[in-house]
Amino acid sequence: MADGLVIIGDHDVLARQACEIARLCSQPFSLCRETPVEAQRIIVALDDADARAEIVACLPRNQVVNLIHPRAFVSADAELGINVLVGANAIIGTNAKVGDGVVANALSSIEHDNVIGAYTFLGTGAILCGNVTTGERVFVGGGATVKPGTCVGAGTTLGAGAVLVKDADPDSVYVGNPARKLG
Repeated sequence: MADGLVIIGDHDVLARQACEIARLCSQPFSLCRETPVEAQRIIVALDDADARAEIVACLPRNQVVNLIHPRAFVSADAELGINVLVGANAIIGTNAKVGDGVVANALSSIEHDNVIGAYTFLGTGAILCGNVTTGERVFVGGGATVKPGTCVGAGTTLGAGAVLVKDADPDSVYVGNPARKLG
């Protein structure tokens, strides 16, 4: 399928979401475990962020595309990296900068002036208020909220429903309301 979308995945959750978005956008696609030589438009939809990053790094940047649900809103002045997946009713606000490989699941919100590090994952309903900065490979659980002006260190996990009201250290886990660091 030289002119269709190639979704690299393994029938895991992210690959199924990518297939659903492609269907809703009426994009012909094929789901593969490896990159076909003739592929021209590719999105890597593996659940494992490190595996996604490794594959994307080996692909020509001009062949890696983003997949945006037709009911998502992406501001005209938002800047998206490559291999970004945006789910149903997700919002990417004005002047947001979203790194490569970011996943913004359904109902998640990346508000104005945010800078989101590569391969960050936002669970369903996660909210990053304005002027939030995240490092790379941050995991924000479903329903979690990050207050305005907050920095989230690289590799940090925010548990589902957590409310982060102050900066979070790198490679840490935060849970609760207000969010507190575990360990």
